[in-house]
Amino acid sequence: MSNELAIATERGQSMAELMGVSIKTSNSEFLPSISRLGMLHQPIMGEVDLNGKMIKTEVVPVGAFTLKTGDDTVYSNGATVRVFAQRNQWQRWNSDTEEMEKSVMSNSLNGDLKDSIGGFNLGRPTGYIEDFNALDDATKQVIRSVKRVVVYYGTVTLDSPMNEKGEPLDKVESIPFVMDVKNRDSLKSINGVMNNFKKKNMLPIMSTINLEGVEDSIPTGAKFGKIKATTGDAVELATEDNDTLKDFLELIEYSNGKILDLHHDRANNKILDGEAELVDGILNNDFVEVDE
Repeated sequence: MSNELAIATERGQSMAELMGVSIKTSNSEFLPSISRLGMLHQPIMGEVDLNGKMIKTEVVPVGAFTLKTGDDTVYSNGATVRVFAQRNQWQRWNSDTEEMEKSVMSNSLNGDLKDSIGGFNLGRPTGYIEDFNALDDATKQVIRSVKRVVVYYGTVTLDSPMNEKGEPLDKVESIPFVMDVKNRDSLKSINGVMNNFKKKNMLPIMSTINLEGVEDSIPTGAKFGKIKATTGDAVELATEDNDTLKDFLELIEYSNGKILDLHHDRANNKILDGEAELVDGILNNDFVEVDE
């Protein structure tokens, strides 16, 4: 099969453009369901029998991968993925509303991206910021709180699947997943593999990527996990890859549609609130009579 799948031709785009790896810088009630690949940043503690004595220890370590499907979560010390699509997005956790605020996903973050709170880029300024220190404190806080996230879509095989007790499970293989990555070291490692593909004129789905969880810590001593990515095995493109890619593209479109729905609803509410304040100001204004 050729390196360009049929869907690329159907949409008048290259396969690389559809997958979000080639970037030029210049209502349904059905809710799509997909497994979410993540990482543990705190170990899961448990008890093991050591010579008849129960000892408390880490049964699932920091840096282990998590694959959550509905209410079920499977853990693994390593994962092997094929990336079918990737997109960029702005995200911010709002602790007051307990909502993850998001912009629409895009191949590039250059420009104004509509967001779920009725604005653009979650309030983050567009373009390169030449002098961060010259910004006002409010803008600085927005920039610090709004994170660039790369969203990966693909299939995953868990290298050593286990439950929350550290007990081995049956093989978990070729499961469709979505994964949000914002850690800089993790992104740098994954991008390094992706760039090697580009140098070889390869698309990401033409090879697996091995993901290893690495434990790191911040100056306070708190631990967290990050990704170390390496090139895996070459994969021959198959006809069914076309359907898999199409499903991911439809999911991206659906997810962006839900964000746009929130954007329009909340943008309209802002307009209505502004109009209400204007009318209230007019009705409650103490006019001063002026003699002619």
